[in-house]
Amino acid sequence: MTFAGAQALSKAAAYDLVIENGRVMDPETGTDRIADVGIAKGKIAAISKARLSGKRRIDAKGLVVAPGFIDLHSHAQYAFGYDQQAHDGVTTSLELEAGVYPVAPFYAARAGNTRINYGASVGIQGIRTNIKTGIRDNTSQSSSAVIARKAEWAETTFTPAERERERAMFREEFAAGGLGMGVLYEYLPALGRDELYELMQDAAAVHAPVFVHVRAASHADVDNLMAPMQEMVADAASTGASVHICHIGSKSLSAIVPVLDMLDHARKRGVDVSTEVYPYDAGSTVIGSALFNEGWREHQGADFKDIEWPPTGERMTAESFTNFRREQPQAFVILHTIPPKTVEVAIAHPGVMIASDAVPYANGAGHPRGSGTFARVLGVYVREKHAITLMDALGKMSLLPAKRLEQVSPAMRHKGRVQVGADADLTLFDPATVADRATYAHPILTSTGIPYVIVGGVPVVAEGEIVKTAFPGRGVKSGS
Repeated sequence: MTFAGAQALSKAAAYDLVIENGRVMDPETGTDRIADVGIAKGKIAAISKARLSGKRRIDAKGLVVAPGFIDLHSHAQYAFGYDQQAHDGVTTSLELEAGVYPVAPFYAARAGNTRINYGASVGIQGIRTNIKTGIRDNTSQSSSAVIARKAEWAETTFTPAERERERAMFREEFAAGGLGMGVLYEYLPALGRDELYELMQDAAAVHAPVFVHVRAASHADVDNLMAPMQEMVADAASTGASVHICHIGSKSLSAIVPVLDMLDHARKRGVDVSTEVYPYDAGSTVIGSALFNEGWREHQGADFKDIEWPPTGERMTAESFTNFRREQPQAFVILHTIPPKTVEVAIAHPGVMIASDAVPYANGAGHPRGSGTFARVLGVYVREKHAITLMDALGKMSLLPAKRLEQVSPAMRHKGRVQVGADADLTLFDPATVADRATYAHPILTSTGIPYVIVGGVPVVAEGEIVKTAFPGRGVKSGS
């Protein structure tokens, strides 16, 4: 060995972890090569064709070394949910659609004891609930106490004074670290269009992105399906707010092509609007929510037989629906309404991100998207269907979500990339075998073909198993 070579090896020995012989793929630069990756102090410190040396080593021969997947839309913000997502390659799991209220306790409860990175927007539903009932619900839209009183916060029009308080509370919570504004518009039928417009003005003023589940519209024809999307584009254009439309597949259905075309042309004209999709042809929601109020069959383009009760797999009738809605209003159900072609079109469309919309599990029942979203994209839509290239898929699952948040959280500029100086949040997977196993009948089966997941330089999945002593996850907040 030459003296120069000895110096290089000695210097590299300072790396905390070396991933060797992996296929390093970076969606921002288009890099796709076999190389070693040296990690030090939670950062990527070197990427080299030459052999690196470190205190720990992972042989990644045959594996892709990709940026850790960033999920903008997960309601499974608890330990089991995080572990399910870690098995699926997720290194950052965020609750941005529903958001939370209040923000500070959400972050405090997870600091130092969370496997992957976490964060949340400011939830307008949580604010409305607190104003009307005094409930400080910081966990989920599905809690029994909240659902039982939805007529107060979801279906009652706010007074001018209450609207001013709502706006002030948003501004306070955003300053406390919330990653934008979360608006469950369809679940809040009393939220006025002018009210949301004013909220979006506030969001624009502080450069807070707005993550929205668009309002209800009849699914009878394309014109009606497009209307909620047009409202968001118009509000974004007129207020200057950044808007992210959640789960475009379940909200566009047969109108997916014109909706995506509209969003493309809006962006070309300077409107900051983005969207996401999950790779399943069924959605999931709470049976007692306002989404199932009178007229839901027209709005959802569905009937009772399209609703599945997860614990048993049974399809509902008018009678069973009424009973479940009355007796277990907080329970999640599965709604089989999304055309498979809609999912494929959205996944393949440039700029559409991948997000899970993971929901909490109860007694092993739930939706498979919380366990298999990212592996499913890689296994089904990249490898089997060839609907999208591997590099494009990685961009949709890492770089694009990171860039969506850079305006509000500068720390995201260091995620979603495999570059020197980036955070060492990495997912290592076998492109020939990566696959989702979760099904509607067995939704907690974890993904396979993802043997290593690293957060901040610390393996949280090693040889396919959760590292139970690893809690490197950090909160992602606005302004930091």
